[in-house]
Amino acid sequence: MINTSKQFHSLWQLTLLLTTMSVVTIWVSESHATPDSGQHQVVTRKAELVEAVGPATNFNGHAVYTRFPVMPTQGAVAPATVTFESGAVTNWHVHPHGQYLIVVAGEGRIQEWGGEVQVIRVGDTVWCPPGVKHWHGGGAHTGMTHIAISPVVDDGSTVTWLEPVTFADSQTSEVSNKPVPEVPVELSARQLAIVPIAAFNATGDLNQLKTALQAGLEQGLTINEIKEVLSHQYAYVGFPRSLNGLGVFQGLLAERQQAGIVDPVGRVATVSPRDTDYYQLGTETLIYLTRGPASRPMYDFAPVMDHTLKTHLFGYLFSRDNLSYINRELTTIATLAALGNVNSQLISHFKVAGNLGLNRKHLNQAISMLDQKVGAEVAENAARQLASLAGF
Repeated sequence: MINTSKQFHSLWQLTLLLTTMSVVTIWVSESHATPDSGQHQVVTRKAELVEAVGPATNFNGHAVYTRFPVMPTQGAVAPATVTFESGAVTNWHVHPHGQYLIVVAGEGRIQEWGGEVQVIRVGDTVWCPPGVKHWHGGGAHTGMTHIAISPVVDDGSTVTWLEPVTFADSQTSEVSNKPVPEVPVELSARQLAIVPIAAFNATGDLNQLKTALQAGLEQGLTINEIKEVLSHQYAYVGFPRSLNGLGVFQGLLAERQQAGIVDPVGRVATVSPRDTDYYQLGTETLIYLTRGPASRPMYDFAPVMDHTLKTHLFGYLFSRDNLSYINRELTTIATLAALGNVNSQLISHFKVAGNLGLNRKHLNQAISMLDQKVGAEVAENAARQLASLAGF
């Protein structure tokens, strides 16, 4: 398969090709189309487009072209490129003679009045008929660039701008797209098995860690869930401890395979778009988890911590959906409890656990597991910090 992008040296050459394609004449309505008017936006996905080899009668050498759908219009057109940052969207608007969009970078969204929000990606095209009220822009966490080809009406205009899009319309609310956790009556044996794994990896006790890892597998934790637990810890104990823990786990799995034990691999995390704005995503996740502002005095004092925590921890790690928010917080609570001398952070994460729906009974179950597997001193300190909080 030839990379078709090589046939174009710039976005403007692509625009020139598209604007010189054959067109058909249609009757144009300049009124605002209603959802039941029969006119709606049409998205043509990249996969629907057909590549063709340029015939030797017209080309010298091998060339491949992809013809986009014909834009129904007449007269002059005004082409432009528009680049949206993540979360940026247009106001609601209409085009008296319609508009043709070609996504050339990133991932964005479109919505017509009364319709659902649709995701548009590189290679997709959109035809918006005359008078259809709509908006378009970047994704909630991804930027997007499109070419816009807008037919010009007699007075020289191409668009009528209307009211701004609200968060409810565009689905960019800071908390609306967060998962609603399923809170059990009691923590399961699988969830409680996370506690000693995280605790022993935090302290670097690799012998005890191996025992805890084996118990976790026997309680039903999948390979990918355990890998997520050990990887999530890098934000709290650093890469060396996380890598050591993963090395122990890898060795344990090899031993179990040699013994004929087949452990469930589990689900792989959903891959986010390449241009995801993890800083913005992390900011929204932090607000959701803490129910508080995204700014902190420490972040103002050390901006590098603001960027690192929001981008890597609350952005990237929390976006990996094969370990639930609740189980990530159990990992963090066990890690901080085992580390010691980080009680302010431990209290903060007790509060986050409460925001996710865990109550004092749930957290006492985790503390009891610390007492049984890790040590009385660690458990007693965690219990004191929990007791200092009201509201559970």
